[in-house]
Amino acid sequence: MRAYYLSVISGRRRGPGAALLRGILRAGSWIYAVLHWGRRFLYSAGILRAVRLPCPVISVGNITCGGTGKTPFVEFLARWFARKNFRVAVLARGYGRLEDPRRDDEDLLSEMALENVVRLAGADRTALAHRALSEFGAEVVILDDGFQHYRLHRTLDLVLVDATDPFAGGRLLPRGLLREPPAALRRADLVILTRVDQAEPGTLEALRRELGAPVEAIHRPVAVRHLASRKVFGLDWLRDRPVHAFCGVGNPESFRRTLQAAGARVVMFRSFPDHHRYTPSDRRRLDAEAREFMAEALVTTEKDAAGLDPSEFTLPLAALRVEFEIVRGEEILEDRLLGVVREIPRPAASPLPR
Repeated sequence: MRAYYLSVISGRRRGPGAALLRGILRAGSWIYAVLHWGRRFLYSAGILRAVRLPCPVISVGNITCGGTGKTPFVEFLARWFARKNFRVAVLARGYGRLEDPRRDDEDLLSEMALENVVRLAGADRTALAHRALSEFGAEVVILDDGFQHYRLHRTLDLVLVDATDPFAGGRLLPRGLLREPPAALRRADLVILTRVDQAEPGTLEALRRELGAPVEAIHRPVAVRHLASRKVFGLDWLRDRPVHAFCGVGNPESFRRTLQAAGARVVMFRSFPDHHRYTPSDRRRLDAEAREFMAEALVTTEKDAAGLDPSEFTLPLAALRVEFEIVRGEEILEDRLLGVVREIPRPAASPLPR
């Protein structure tokens, strides 16, 4: 269904039926824009009031539907504050629920086991915030996917833009994949351009001019985790290895390019909708394809791996570990982060880890 929807909004699907559907979706975009603008107006006019917490709130968001790399960046921020002994609470919407009701497919923090970090997921993030304060004593709150969440007042708005597909075709939902028009980026305190290593040089330069020299980052592959044994291998494990790669993320082509850059031979690649829940049929199909294309292993993202059982595959199943790395404007980001916690009594902070 999602593949059909994407083919319609991109214009790849032709014919009167697709044209009619695009017209209906365009009308839906006008309704969406009015409702979104109205909700924002109610908060900006003070008719609806945002809740202020007694600690800094850092929002991480975007203006498109997924694919910008928020989850690795949230992990990056959590590590940054935890290393400085701040108690951090990450508040997430909890998309992609797994069989364990306490977890979802974006919960990568549980693998890190950071002593000073707790992650809470649910629809009511105001209630989660109060719980984080009362039960955990949070000193910093990170609002995951919070740019369009107005109920909580934020100290710092960080917005991610994917350099390989910055504005998702330029059309609002449901006619396109934009949550807000690009002009909304003016509300951000800081724009972070992601996947700059995968963007065309001309596109990158144009974005730098349009966004005003934003902070720039890449998603750097660092390791491969074998799901059955839970052993972690270096990237050499991938080099020249024929693999069947698959994922259910917002920007699947970025995952393919990252694997290829790490040296893997991607003999087969399959993408699924974001937050896809793999059925037994999906798993059998993936395993059969891997054997048909003579792959030595199946490789997916850590987000997808959270909902998979390696025992259901006859070939090894592995997850690629990536880390968020700032490659330009590091001192700008550090200054903003230190600024929001400067009033909290702590020892002097060290520079951002490299």
